[in-house]
Amino acid sequence: MIYNFLKFGDIMELRLNSGNIINKNVHEVGIIALGSFLENHGSVLPIDTDAKIASYISLNVSIITGAKFLGVVLPSTEYNYVKHGIHNKPEDVIRYIKCIVKEGKKLGVRKYLIINCHGGNIIISNLLNDLENQYDVKIILKNITFTHAATEELSVGSVIGIADDTENKLKEHDFNKYPEIGMVGLKEARENNIYIDKEAKIVEKYGVKIDKKLGEEILKKAIFECVEIIKELSNKNLH
Repeated sequence: MIYNFLKFGDIMELRLNSGNIINKNVHEVGIIALGSFLENHGSVLPIDTDAKIASYISLNVSIITGAKFLGVVLPSTEYNYVKHGIHNKPEDVIRYIKCIVKEGKKLGVRKYLIINCHGGNIIISNLLNDLENQYDVKIILKNITFTHAATEELSVGSVIGIADDTENKLKEHDFNKYPEIGMVGLKEARENNIYIDKEAKIVEKYGVKIDKKLGEEILKKAIFECVEIIKELSNKNLH
């Protein structure tokens, strides 16, 4: 694969083998971070926790493999019965991804890994097939999600530096005060989704804590799995 671009009347051949990359075909692969920017996460984590975790994992995978980090999607979506933030329609998320894919193709990107760290975005899964067909690309949605604002997410947030894990903030981070923690107090969500209710019951029983070793293990596993996906994509022909 050789890219030839006209620049000031001259033909430029890009050095595809340069740098720390797994192989030159990885330039056909793009990574997109997907999360949520406006969502309550108790007292310890910021409202854009999901977007920051997704971006952290995405950038690290990009650095390890050489695949292109194409940025983070701004809109996010959610099930209508989960009310802990401000979200968009699934079509809004797809429209934004469509713009990235359209511009990505101009860079030679034909295979995309979307790293999603917000559970509500799983809704867009079926809509991605139409995008693949429209632009003749391959899109993989990798979902890395946690019980909302609970132990796993707090631990990951602490490791990457977005958590305010001071004693006062940790003491304040309680589902009796903040109903979105573990979604314990989100009655409508628990009634409509057995998985949310199951996770909420675990949080009610065991509470929430920060475990940095757990956070490191989660990140290591997530990055490894995404790197393996990139390797597979870089070695696979579209047709």
